[in-house]
Amino acid sequence: MQTQCAHFLQRSRSIFLLLLLVALVSCRGEEVVVLNLNSSTIERDEAELLTLTFSLSKSEEMIQVRVEASDVRYSWTLSATAGRDGRYTVGPLSMGRGVALPEGQYTLVVMLDNGQMISERFSVRRP
Repeated sequence: MQTQCAHFLQRSRSIFLLLLLVALVSCRGEEVVVLNLNSSTIERDEAELLTLTFSLSKSEEMIQVRVEASDVRYSWTLSATAGRDGRYTVGPLSMGRGVALPEGQYTLVVMLDNGQMISERFSVRRP
């Protein structure tokens, strides 16, 4: 009797784990990626301005983005919506009048409603 019970419990446990795995995989959804990330800097009114444009592999109405400077001391967090062409524009971002943007590798972090965070690196050079 114990052998049949143990076998039943082991089989039930295996089925439960399989169902849990299937549920986790199906909830994960499609991986979204950043496409065609472009950065540009210009100087205007004694301020250096950074503008980013990009698109996503899956249409999202509104997203949250964080842009971190190469030294990680400076960052901007803001919302962005896609334009008619499906591209997002972030910026212009600035350190303020008379303060240059740090050159180097920056990070763009896109935060989606489902909790997914996408990270992309890009370079910033002097205009």
